[in-house]
Amino acid sequence: MNQQDRALIEQNSLFAGMDFAAVEYMLERSTLRDLAAGDKLLQPELANHHLFLILDGELRVNLIGQATLEHASLNAGECAGEISLVDGQNPSALVVAAKPTRVLAVPHDTVWSLVDQSHEVARNLLAIIAGRMRRDNSALISSHSKRAQYEHQATVDTLTGVHNRRWMNEAFPRVLHRCALDHTASTLMVLDIDHFKRVNDSYGHLVGDVALKALANIMQLNLRPHDLLVRYGGEEFAILLPGTGAEEAHSIAERLRTMVAANEINSGDATFKITVSIGIAAVHHEGKLEDFFGAADQALYRAKENGRNRVEVAS
Repeated sequence: MNQQDRALIEQNSLFAGMDFAAVEYMLERSTLRDLAAGDKLLQPELANHHLFLILDGELRVNLIGQATLEHASLNAGECAGEISLVDGQNPSALVVAAKPTRVLAVPHDTVWSLVDQSHEVARNLLAIIAGRMRRDNSALISSHSKRAQYEHQATVDTLTGVHNRRWMNEAFPRVLHRCALDHTASTLMVLDIDHFKRVNDSYGHLVGDVALKALANIMQLNLRPHDLLVRYGGEEFAILLPGTGAEEAHSIAERLRTMVAANEINSGDATFKITVSIGIAAVHHEGKLEDFFGAADQALYRAKENGRNRVEVAS
């Protein structure tokens, strides 16, 4: 071992805060390995019997089954293989050289001899393992957080902030199934903005977006916590009212219609009001969701035909 390699080994975290000269002789059976970029150092399908001290270069850690997804990188002064060495299991990750890298491969029996000989080595090894676990936990939390964020983005309408049709396709059947088990009535409501094209033509699409957000906000503030609201189409919204009969649903729809009509929308120099037409259909447990949507849509169409700004219930 030349002086340069000795200095690099001494700087490894395994020997932090101790007299390296006191244990240096125990590394005689350790070997230096040169890795080219792309060389595999640890593989999940192969048992590991060494602790690898990184002298220079960089290793990349890829989670098992996700070889193309980088989980972490390890650099000079760090170790690799400590978890599998301690628990005797195969490595849980694929470790690959990111660029030309040199490591010192310390046999497992030498590692345990170092631990028996030096309390400092034992403490450092524990610190290395604890740090790895803390890093992995942080990565796991971050991964869950990102996944939750992606799922939220995939199921929420970015303009209005209410759920979208993709979410509806999963949530509505699930809630209706629960209502069927509880033998409770449910009602479906479909509504849209009257003459919405006139709003866009008169004030522009940005102001039209303001109107959509205002409508969504009124509904979010005035529906019950267990009611399910989604943006169903362009200016069309759907509301599922679990545990609600047609008569109560009609009262809720009239309240929403009245509040929307009374609300004044301000956007720049534009000040105007909108109205909505609403179609209601009772949901029967033995029917199909698309059939109830069809009935509610027909009632909505009838509300439009009968003058708009009104509520109609499917027969």
